[in-house]
Amino acid sequence: MNVEYINPFIKSTINALSTMAFVNPQRSKLYIKTDFEQTSDISGTIGLAGEATGFVTINFPEKIALTIVSNMLGEQMKNITPVVKDAVGEIANMIAGGAKGELIEKGYSFKISLPVVSIGKNHYTNYAKENPCIVIPFIIPEGEFTVDVVLSRTVNIA
Repeated sequence: MNVEYINPFIKSTINALSTMAFVNPQRSKLYIKTDFEQTSDISGTIGLAGEATGFVTINFPEKIALTIVSNMLGEQMKNITPVVKDAVGEIANMIAGGAKGELIEKGYSFKISLPVVSIGKNHYTNYAKENPCIVIPFIIPEGEFTVDVVLSRTVNIA
């Protein structure tokens, strides 16, 4: 995977959460995921298509999702509700949209899908094993969440 694809997702995550949820996530060390299992409670996924295809997924433990959504909405969220689910989808959308904008500025062409939100302890996210899943961990005072990025170059058949 082209490292030029990853930095826009890092910047966009920090920007979206600092602007909308008033938290300052600090990036930790990136790694490659080797299985499908999520260690989160709620995930928002956006599909990507264009010069590269794949997806970006933001993964939150319940406590962090509730903190971030509470900050966004200005009211205390105590459980994962449809409102929290929608907010996580919107966060995923903001991250993908911000990264897309930066990638377009660099000359790449991408389209993004609508968000899909998954809820449940240790749920699974499918991706093609032949494409690396880069995990970007972020730390805030309440704990850690991750952003997964899977992209592969699109092959044009003429």
